[in-house]
Amino acid sequence: MPQQLVPPWLRRALVAAAVSAVVAIGALAGAGLAAGGPYVLASGAPGALLLAPALFALGVVPVAYPVAMAATRGDAVLGAVAAFLIASDLTIVLAGGRLVMASGLEIASGLLVATLAVGPAVIGLLCGELLTPFGFGRRAGAIVAVTAALGAVAVLTAIALTG
Repeated sequence: MPQQLVPPWLRRALVAAAVSAVVAIGALAGAGLAAGGPYVLASGAPGALLLAPALFALGVVPVAYPVAMAATRGDAVLGAVAAFLIASDLTIVLAGGRLVMASGLEIASGLLVATLAVGPAVIGLLCGELLTPFGFGRRAGAIVAVTAALGAVAVLTAIALTG
């Protein structure tokens, strides 16, 4: 059997990053926030709902998929971190629409979503590694997905309540 040029954790990271970046950029483009601007982001629940699909795509998918498909704990952590960084970078570069917040702050939509997704992704990865005996596999991937989604819900709730 020929030797593979790319390690398995990197292949899984690239798949997860591509899927999550496409979904995040598509969600921002569908909401009209991906290019041009400046757009005023609605305060409260409407603004949170506009950012929700992109936040879930960047905060859950890139960390859950590599952990669920990994064969070792090291592969799980390396794949999740690489997937999140690649997906966030792609979203920041390709979704550059400018948003004006209620406070007057102007920020790129991709940068805002990537920044908001850091917390849920870290919470999900830590819970998946610390709450399961092995830290990889389907059970760990499910725990990562659920806890990262709960973290994303908490971030969106905080956005909705500050409006």
